[in-house]
Amino acid sequence: MATALPFTSTVPLQPPPPKDRPPHHLLERCTTMAELKRVHARMIRSGVAFAPLPASHLVSRCAAEDFGSLDYARLVFRQIPSPTAFTFNSIIRGYTNKNFPLEALRFYVELIEGGLVPDSFTFPSLFKSCGFLDEGKQLHCHVVKFGFSSDIYIQNTLMNMYAARGCLTSACQVFDKMGEKTVVSWATMVAAYTRSDRLSEALDLYRQMESKNVTPNEIALVNVLTACARARDLETGKRVHKYIEEHRIGFDLVLWAALLDVYCKCGCVSLARQLFGEMPERNLFCWNIMIKGHVEDSDYKEALRLFREMQFMGIKADKVTMASLVQACSQLGALELGKWFHVYIVREKVEVDVVLGTALVDMYARCGCVESAFKVFVDMPRRDVMAWTALIGGLAVCGQAERALQTFHEMQRIGVKPDAVTFVGVLTACSHAGLVDEGRSHFDSMASIYNIPPSVEHYGCMVDLLGRAGQIGRAEEVIRSMPMAPDRFVLGGLLGACRIHGNLEVAERTAQKLMELDQKHGGTYVLLSNIYGSLQKWDEVGRTRELMSERNVKKPPGCSLIEMDGEVHEFVVGDESHPQSAEIYAMVEDMISRLKEAGYVPNKSEVLLDMDEEEKENALCRHSEKLAIAFGLMRTAPGTPIRIMKNLRVCSDCHAATKLTSKVYDREIIVRDRCRFHHFRDGCCSCKDFW
Repeated sequence: MATALPFTSTVPLQPPPPKDRPPHHLLERCTTMAELKRVHARMIRSGVAFAPLPASHLVSRCAAEDFGSLDYARLVFRQIPSPTAFTFNSIIRGYTNKNFPLEALRFYVELIEGGLVPDSFTFPSLFKSCGFLDEGKQLHCHVVKFGFSSDIYIQNTLMNMYAARGCLTSACQVFDKMGEKTVVSWATMVAAYTRSDRLSEALDLYRQMESKNVTPNEIALVNVLTACARARDLETGKRVHKYIEEHRIGFDLVLWAALLDVYCKCGCVSLARQLFGEMPERNLFCWNIMIKGHVEDSDYKEALRLFREMQFMGIKADKVTMASLVQACSQLGALELGKWFHVYIVREKVEVDVVLGTALVDMYARCGCVESAFKVFVDMPRRDVMAWTALIGGLAVCGQAERALQTFHEMQRIGVKPDAVTFVGVLTACSHAGLVDEGRSHFDSMASIYNIPPSVEHYGCMVDLLGRAGQIGRAEEVIRSMPMAPDRFVLGGLLGACRIHGNLEVAERTAQKLMELDQKHGGTYVLLSNIYGSLQKWDEVGRTRELMSERNVKKPPGCSLIEMDGEVHEFVVGDESHPQSAEIYAMVEDMISRLKEAGYVPNKSEVLLDMDEEEKENALCRHSEKLAIAFGLMRTAPGTPIRIMKNLRVCSDCHAATKLTSKVYDREIIVRDRCRFHHFRDGCCSCKDFW
């Protein structure tokens, strides 16, 4: 309902206006609508309320200020006998800036129907209000009709409108037809290409700017750096950085944040950290870039340390910060720390969007807490394909293949379309459960039902599925049928299957192909040595070791992590660096003694060196997961679950020893190795000895 105009005022403004100045000059001092209405009343009494300049000033204040009223501005506008373009532009701009785009367009239509003529300042705000491409095209026609097609400001906002509405071709046409291009024109087009993910064209456009000696402004530089970050173009990013330094462009928070993002996305986290340390001012966005940069660089502990520094400085984390930190906990297997972050999220009322919710699901699943992952998933207000995929993949690696496949069927039932990553989780579930026929069916459905061409990763899952099930010949057939060359993960899966099933012929053939792909990858030599060692072929083991030495190939060391009181402890095979090393080895000795009483027989075939039996047994006792489990038994109360994360596949001896340990010490032991989770309880493992 329209607001009535006040014609009287009982409360005088303080101080009163000088007698030689008209009352509309007081408009600038108004901070509330009540004050503005009182000034309007004085303008009416003094006879200037309907004069073009004072009236325009009043409408502008009503429309532009946060305390203003667009309804009141419209009411004043209708009472002006001859409103100027400035007056109605103020209302259009007010609707646009206050996020009432439809009202801005409707008001413009009323103006045209009323015979008023727009000027060059009318259209930029209208283009920003266009929610649909057709609206923008109609306004473009009006631009031409009223003779503003050559106006640079209008052309720039027109390009931006077309790009925002997904019509990059039209934006390019406007840009190409411009007789004169300002730096804003170039910056607008670079931003348009970047938003449309046409990054190479965005960077090519910047190189054209360089060749034409167009001096970029800070907005243009930010847009270029954004494209560099997304395209992982370090060279251009460094060139922009050099330009900033050479032209002594002062500190700009947005510009420096864009530089941080380039270095982090391009893997130069140390350079980003140096720049971060030099910044005279940092906002939350900058902290988030650095924390995420460390996480993506696999430097999870530094990401957590940076968060502690951020807390010390009193900066409150948001959903972006939390998503990165929860991801760090996922990779470290740091469940207790992940739980603390979850409590922080709830306590500080951090918004749990799809990204953060998915990160929490993934963290709990990767730490073996499937029920907690399910609860987070169910509580999410919105679940996209990424959330469903995280849950399916988590269930798969935790050995809960049936629940993973049930979740996948539920996802299909409610109409969420799976993507390529979803099928990796589905095929992994089938592989870990030995469901060959079902896995084959899902693999075939990718192309036939969902039009998803299988990638090398999906073929790798099929090879792993068939190989684990002992169908080595069929696994080789899959590799031969691949439309692309197999990578080391595909061939490595086949070699691992040969190890499980003792197929030396295929193992030697596959190992040769792997060495041709990557002569320096130590895993190939180790697996081949394992196969030779399990078959007592010590001469071949020796020759494989000699070949490694000749080629200077290093065996990746076994490493196990265990979280204790918020700190992650790391153990490698034969490790004696831990402060409690003596107590740990004493615990290992006691543990092995009790396991032997329960029937444990060391599997000495796992020792690849030709040494006497006592030395082999001693070598097995020093495996990293046994050290981590001993430490866990020492430092936790009876009945407390022990969680271990290992970088390599658990060997058969450690697997057997851990099963017995869970029974002898009455502990649940959760081990996450390179391939899957193993939940040991009462002498049994969730993998059912199939891993």
